[in-house]
Amino acid sequence: MKATDLIIYKKTEVLLNQTVYPILKNFPQSEKFALSQEIKQAFYGLMKYIILANNVKAKRRMYQEEADARIKLLFVLFSVAKHQRYITQKKNYFLQTALEEIGKILGGWMRSN
Repeated sequence: MKATDLIIYKKTEVLLNQTVYPILKNFPQSEKFALSQEIKQAFYGLMKYIILANNVKAKRRMYQEEADARIKLLFVLFSVAKHQRYITQKKNYFLQTALEEIGKILGGWMRSN
């Protein structure tokens, strides 16, 4: 199975493309290369480690743990964005809920190995 066929990968990609990118476009110019870039890099890292966990069976657990760390980092980054008033409480709640769902899928995948 290709990594891009995994539910966790699809949900992450949809969240990034349909929700996160439009939100980041509204960040102030001063944050375009700081918090905004950090959020993008965390998402890219999450997707990278999902692909690696799917393809490199010998190091699957390590890559799954790296993916989990990226999810935790995204929680922190979106919390910072909310406190700086770059995103609303409602958008933050939506993002946190979506990340929790991705985290639960990842947790189930980790337990199944």
